[in-house]
Amino acid sequence: MLRPAPTSPARLAPPVTPHLLADLAVAACMARARLPRIPDAGTPHDSGDPAAELRSIPALRPVFAAVAETADGRRLDRHLRAELGRLGERLPEEAAGHRGELWAVGLLVAGAAATGCRSGYTACAAAATLARMPYDGTPKPLATPGGRARLHFHVPGATGQAGSGFPHVRRVALPALRESRAHGRPEITARMDALLTLMATLDDTALLHEGGPAALLSVQMDARDVVRAGGYGCPAGQEALDRLHLHMRDPLLTPRGSHAVLSAALFLDFTFGTDGLTPGP
Repeated sequence: MLRPAPTSPARLAPPVTPHLLADLAVAACMARARLPRIPDAGTPHDSGDPAAELRSIPALRPVFAAVAETADGRRLDRHLRAELGRLGERLPEEAAGHRGELWAVGLLVAGAAATGCRSGYTACAAAATLARMPYDGTPKPLATPGGRARLHFHVPGATGQAGSGFPHVRRVALPALRESRAHGRPEITARMDALLTLMATLDDTALLHEGGPAALLSVQMDARDVVRAGGYGCPAGQEALDRLHLHMRDPLLTPRGSHAVLSAALFLDFTFGTDGLTPGP
């Protein structure tokens, strides 16, 4: 049974349509983008524009809808993988900064559509099957910063995450959401706790590209301190978060890998809830 997102605009009753899946995918990306920024905005080095980011996300919707329509009830084979790959190449220019989210969330949209939205587990398994299939149009690893970092530092990156069934979505982000909510914390706190838990554990290729292993380790340790201090919603956690902000400002480090994984987790949460990802390792 699908559970509409608490803040999602898509509150339609089943049957689930490709357009509903696209709505939920956009809602997940918007929910991630609305979170407080890490590092916080307004520093001399921060050239990002949160409002512009929010405005750009709806441009992903036609791609998500086309992905869902193409995968709806389809067999998981190379023909489907090739069609989905060509759709990904049509990403609008205004949404070019969301390629990581398009990859992660888009695969889960395809997995959910192909398997009839039976469960979060089947969506992840189908997405992993598609991610492992070769596609001639896939950018060569050295053509992207994340790909270069993945090869140079021998980490899984977004490709490895998807191909192994999104372990950080299933085992890190969704459990963190569930635990924070179980303690009665506000939804924004639960989502920030999930993001910080991801930052504490994920080998984020964006951070590796921007700052190397030392920067990644520093971010992971600082994020772990926030989580161990009680998380985003408590005073001790906020003090630890201040240190994380400080260490990520100069040089400016952006946890784009964690952002994409969180958006993927929120899509599954909006669609299936935080439970329902078993069986699976």
